[in-house]
Amino acid sequence: MSLNAHSTAPRRVVAGLDANGKSCVVSDSRIPHTGTQPVMEVTNIWTGSALAVDNAAPIEDGLAPFSMERLFGAFYSVMYVEYAPGLGQDDPGMHFTNTADHFYVIEGEVVLVLESGDVVMQAGDIGICRGVMHGWRNDSDGVARLVTMVLPAHPL
Repeated sequence: MSLNAHSTAPRRVVAGLDANGKSCVVSDSRIPHTGTQPVMEVTNIWTGSALAVDNAAPIEDGLAPFSMERLFGAFYSVMYVEYAPGLGQDDPGMHFTNTADHFYVIEGEVVLVLESGDVVMQAGDIGICRGVMHGWRNDSDGVARLVTMVLPAHPL
């Protein structure tokens, strides 16, 4: 779906820490993207320092299966994730890693569970969790599909 198909610009939701050190939403705004450029318009979603990736590494290195252990090392991951209807309703899988998690909701609706409350994320929304306790829940009757990029980060 192109941005022009949205009635409003997608959301950018950023999770960080509140004054008590609890995970919370620190920013929730529409992306300042007009979608009216005749050729291309670029809006930066988030940026930070990073080390260079080894583009000469064997293809097999980039195709390693998902493992939580890789989230604790000097690795980054780009993942396609599907949350089944009802997933996380009994246990949203609250977890913490020293990572910067970036996600884009492709389809459906998923709930980002934070210590200070929940955020409903819908198709087209973009989120960033900056090293905070969080989990996921799908309260809908449809599958939620996301693309997630996880980068190692320094602790808050």
